[in-house]
Amino acid sequence: MTTTESIRHDFLTGGLGRREIILDCTATIAMSGGYDAVKMRAIADRAGMAVGTLYRYFPSKPHVLIAVLAREFERIGAERDWTVTAGSPRLRVEQLNTRLCQEWRARPALTEAVTRAFVVADGSASAEVARAAGVIEHLIGLAIAGEEPSPIQHRVAALVGDIWLASLIAWVRHGAPTEDVAIGLERSIALIVHDER
Repeated sequence: MTTTESIRHDFLTGGLGRREIILDCTATIAMSGGYDAVKMRAIADRAGMAVGTLYRYFPSKPHVLIAVLAREFERIGAERDWTVTAGSPRLRVEQLNTRLCQEWRARPALTEAVTRAFVVADGSASAEVARAAGVIEHLIGLAIAGEEPSPIQHRVAALVGDIWLASLIAWVRHGAPTEDVAIGLERSIALIVHDER
């Protein structure tokens, strides 16, 4: 007999559940070996599925890694209400930046993998790239605005997000020291995000 609960279970273990399993397995592989360790066959094997099934969810390694990046941003966004973490826009964005940098330093191989995927993704991954960029921009926008961001605050958030990504690319591709990148981000935020609204 089909029940609402069995339909829900089938949905979770089929579509949404499988997608989350794929992202979990990808993140685990990337955390231990970085971008080069992430292979579609390794993800499929770890997830206990056929490679063809994996390709139905994600057509390439950059697609799945960028989806991991978007999920990581969502997870950090859900940790707390970034609109009230401090009394001023600049301080809220600095606190968010500090949290993002903590994550990046704690899991450098994963950060390297998702950043490289973001850089090498072609047009076929534009939806995943836009989603990841949209998540971080909205999160920064919330911190700037202390509420839903206005169009201008959203543009400022997009600029901060672009600088954040450029900083990560400098770290991954050019071996910039972690501390130098973090300091550069703090300085950029101080120049761009002002306390007047």
